[in-house]
Amino acid sequence: MLLNIQRETLLAPLNQICGVVERKQTIPVLGNVLMKTDGNSLLLTASDLEVEMRSECQAEVSEEGEITVPAQKFLDICKALPDGAMIKLQLEEHKCILSAGKSKFSLSTLPAHDFPVIDDVESYQQIQVDTGDLKRMLKQTVFCMAVQDVRYFLNGLLFEVSGNKIRCVTADGHRLALAESDYVNDQDIQKQVLIPRKGILELQKMIRDQDQPVTIHAGRNHIRVDMDDISMTSKLIDGRFPDYESVIPLNMENQFSADKELLKKALQRVAILSNEQYRGVKLKISPDRLELIGHNPEQEQAEEIIPVNTEIEGIETAFNVNYLLDATSAIEGDNIQFSFKEALSSCLIKHPEQTNCRLVVMPLRL
Repeated sequence: MLLNIQRETLLAPLNQICGVVERKQTIPVLGNVLMKTDGNSLLLTASDLEVEMRSECQAEVSEEGEITVPAQKFLDICKALPDGAMIKLQLEEHKCILSAGKSKFSLSTLPAHDFPVIDDVESYQQIQVDTGDLKRMLKQTVFCMAVQDVRYFLNGLLFEVSGNKIRCVTADGHRLALAESDYVNDQDIQKQVLIPRKGILELQKMIRDQDQPVTIHAGRNHIRVDMDDISMTSKLIDGRFPDYESVIPLNMENQFSADKELLKKALQRVAILSNEQYRGVKLKISPDRLELIGHNPEQEQAEEIIPVNTEIEGIETAFNVNYLLDATSAIEGDNIQFSFKEALSSCLIKHPEQTNCRLVVMPLRL
């Protein structure tokens, strides 16, 4: 293999895929990035067996070939080289020689055939999503994914196409987040896939600075997301996500709406003196008034009173303050609405006039 490539052309895609690589690997080759030439293109692949990232960049290829090199070292070298540097890559006696100007590096290699590449996804359903909609839906749900929960089906995100809607749903046992967007479902697709946490986090990075549409290929055991010159393939969680629609409360008799920023700042102040373990904050609701109270085992207490739009008479409830702060960050717009049946029932949080983002939070007993 022999090629020349500009530093910036290589660095951007390399930086994007290397997030998949785990620092500690039981399989040595998974600590490497696979480099493969194809015409005048250099194909880069990184994987941890659960998520695989591929990117393509233009290069001046003089001699075809493929090899794997240590991902983090390769990335660090490219970052350290000066702007605009031309990088020359070649193989010499099982070493990858990287040279740029007067700098020269010799990297160890492992054979390309040892690198476990995920086979192409048999695409049962192809779904095209507006990138802006996908960014919004992920932002409004990702924070609610469980982390290493024994209920493994909660350690990810449910992606669903049903009717004329695309939905992202997450839950961690104490709360649930649902975000949806309109979808022109010409092919009458009905599909649910459960994407693991790492796949979702890499997808967020992948689309962060992009604005062109995303194409999703949903297979039986994998999902592949294609954008421009980069793609991500992720295994799916083999499990059944809970019936989220049955969790969303209906016919709620009590509700109040508030200025979102005003509520958020009040919650942040009350949180300072809340119990560090349970993070509970009490809500006392009365006509046009919400009192927030936080206290801790040291007998310290914080109180805030803000105006709200409600006719509720003297109801007290309590929630984890972090969950409420997450909700204020997820809901778009200037106002936020809380609805619940009674003091100890789950609470539905959304924008007063929109339903494209809904959060359900379980109360605390204080």
